[in-house]
Amino acid sequence: MKSKWIKLVTVTFTAILAAPTLMGAVTFHNIVRIYDDSEDSEMVLSQSSDPLVILEEAGITLGEHDVYEFTQTRDRTYTLEIERAFDVAFVCGGVRQTVPMLEGQTVADLLAKAGAVVGEEDILNLPLDTVVTPETQVQLQRVTYETEVVSETIPYETIEQHTPLLKNGRTRQMSAGSDGSKTTTTVKKYIDGVYQETVSEEVVVTKEPVSEVVLYGDSAATVSTLEAPAGLQLDANGNPVNYVKKITGKGTAYSARDGAKTASGRYAIPGHVAVNPNVIPYGSKLYIKSADGSFVYGYAVAADTGIALMDGRVTVDLFFDTYLESVLFGAKTMEIYVLE
Repeated sequence: MKSKWIKLVTVTFTAILAAPTLMGAVTFHNIVRIYDDSEDSEMVLSQSSDPLVILEEAGITLGEHDVYEFTQTRDRTYTLEIERAFDVAFVCGGVRQTVPMLEGQTVADLLAKAGAVVGEEDILNLPLDTVVTPETQVQLQRVTYETEVVSETIPYETIEQHTPLLKNGRTRQMSAGSDGSKTTTTVKKYIDGVYQETVSEEVVVTKEPVSEVVLYGDSAATVSTLEAPAGLQLDANGNPVNYVKKITGKGTAYSARDGAKTASGRYAIPGHVAVNPNVIPYGSKLYIKSADGSFVYGYAVAADTGIALMDGRVTVDLFFDTYLESVLFGAKTMEIYVLE
């Protein structure tokens, strides 16, 4: 027996001499045997040698995708084999359909009939050379990627710089802030339109934020950014307990561009101050505060000089980060404690 899904129809034509009958003069030229999904045959007598006409006379209908083979076996004897198509389930990209197939055809044939091209990363559940049957289910999962680009604002930060230059709690903006921006590019993987995973995520800062700097009045704060020696001790009035000498005189303030250097070769930063090196040698460790105790510059190092310092008009010139701070300081009577 052939497969129940493939019907073989054999039509055999045998020549018969024309013979008159009592009922009339009907002449049969062929005898037809029909096989349809069985080894058993059905015989049909027909005057036609056209297989389609013979099938119509036999009451046999061909499906849209059925095929047949017409063969002559001997004089006026023919065989006609019809192969019946069967449906195979095919799911592509989550959409289910059926594809008519014939015996011996493969998954590759099914894909060709369905017009489905397998992408490089698509997932096919069966090898291409698998022979399909009515029970076969072919699944082709589509793998796609989605790129999402999102632009976001990076809020600027506010840096609060405590200073004794302002009354407690008062604030003064030194520099305005501005927001930055960044772009996040995300690549996501989908199978049949269903999210699976995030493949990559790249963040690119397209504009750096600029911090806002605000001066905040704090009488307990110091200006110098230098770390004081561990042995530095202050008494109840905020004066150093141990020091080599104390000098009282006029204190002024100045600032400079970023990266500037002092006369001694050190960088100009808060804590490096200008003096007369003949009075206070470069490198001397100092502690500086106002005579009335209202302002504390803090631990400092003698690192710079200037004309007013050399001619005695100014005793110490204090370095500040910004011009605004130097203006706010103005001029004060200062106490310079030479620690060593």
